[in-house]
Amino acid sequence: MRGFSHTLLEEWHSGIEMVPIPSGSFFMGNTGASRDQECWCSGCNCEEPRHPVNIPYIFQMGKYEITNAEYADVLNWARGRGYLRNSSNGPYNGGDVFHNGQIILDINDTDQDITFGGGQFFVENRNNEVQGNHPVNEVSWYGTVAFCNWASEMEGFALCYNLSTWTLVNRDSGGYRLPSESEWEYACRGSAANPNRYAPFSFGDDPSLNLSSCSFSPILDRYMVWCGNDDGWSEAVGTKLANDYGLHDMHGNIWEWCQDSWHESYNGSTRLDDGRAWEDSVGNLRVLRGGGWNGFARNCRSAGRFRTGPVSAGHNGGFRVVRSPQSL
Repeated sequence: MRGFSHTLLEEWHSGIEMVPIPSGSFFMGNTGASRDQECWCSGCNCEEPRHPVNIPYIFQMGKYEITNAEYADVLNWARGRGYLRNSSNGPYNGGDVFHNGQIILDINDTDQDITFGGGQFFVENRNNEVQGNHPVNEVSWYGTVAFCNWASEMEGFALCYNLSTWTLVNRDSGGYRLPSESEWEYACRGSAANPNRYAPFSFGDDPSLNLSSCSFSPILDRYMVWCGNDDGWSEAVGTKLANDYGLHDMHGNIWEWCQDSWHESYNGSTRLDDGRAWEDSVGNLRVLRGGGWNGFARNCRSAGRFRTGPVSAGHNGGFRVVRSPQSL
């Protein structure tokens, strides 16, 4: 799918590029080192306590963040099947995209590079640059979940979500879904052989850099897009070097939605630390990971996390998908 900035329904090219992530264990959360902490949440402990996680299964994760082209393709397919609605719950024919009463994509925002016209969605240019391979933004948490189900249906995979209740009902169906926080951080940090697995970033650090500034760093520049090297917008996915699992843009470029509900710390988890998401009732704040192009490097650390409401659709928020483990 990557590489198409504008496709019609009949031109659909199936197959999101995925990378296998092996089973294994790691320590989740910041290390306690001063450069690996952020103090913006209540009690300064939103990345604590550091705790062991064992993921006993192989899963696949998107090599790249989902792009504008990929999202537009899925919207065209979904509209052709009557899945898309307008803000009044009528058949979709323009404006912000809704499904089952929830906003999917904020098309009316000027920061959105997907538009609708002539009966189809397509990707616009920004600053004379084709945006098809840039990560999709202005997508709500609901919009990521809907994409997962629709992309799964398109490719013949079993569905992971019930879009009537917006709940994950078949996590291991083999279809597309959002990563849990622990899966995301495990994949971000890289393999057990990575000497920088527990550095602030999976590629290491630049001790001379103030992580709470937008100063430039040659080391960080090779691996991520943040406010120290952004050109006022995201970069095309895969522009920067990958981690040792072959995943690009796990640090910076765009914040990535996860499955989990937000909790102020890892204390009191009602789930086992086995890769599953920690969820409460639908409607709570949801977690985002990885940092974005317009934020400080500190936000882009492996342990870094943020939260916002599931209806939020911001100019620096997107996602990537996973599959597990049936049929893999």
